Amino acid sequence: MYQREVLGLAEARAAVEAALAETSKEPHRPQVIAVVDDRGDLIYFARMDGALPMFTNMAINKAYTAARMQRDTASFGDWLKEKGRDLAMWTDSRLTTTRGGLCIIKSGEGYLPLGPKQGKVLGGIGVSGRSGEEDEQIALAGLKAIKFA
Repeated sequence: MYQREVLGLAEARAAVEAALAETSKEPHRPQVIAVVDDRGDLIYFARMDGALPMFTNMAINKAYTAARMQRDTASFGDWLKEKGRDLAMWTDSRLTTTRGGLCIIKSGEGYLPLGPKQGKVLGGIGVSGRSGEEDEQIALAGLKAIKFA
């Protein structure tokens, strides 16, 4: 029998709530936050009042990409450029290289933000509604809330 560790609702909710607390400091700039499991399936999602509809798909797709490609969306984009490839080669219309999608990785020491992949990929968090850099910082605030025993 094969067993695998999965990201739970409690961790996903904690990440989204922390990201919401951070982004709510500027409520006139609404965002969308999504957390997915390692397969890219949605676990928890929040859309601030007034967020544009396109932000919903972008946040979910950023989280999906981070989980499925096992790397943050920005580093996935860098990797594609380095290899001289584009998104079309993957034949998956949900993949994106837009910043704001971070990989959720569990190691012996907890989450490893934006570093080399060392540990088990448990999912991804995606944020959309501002610049890629700002989205990424809000996602990072969400990741810092996840505590692994």
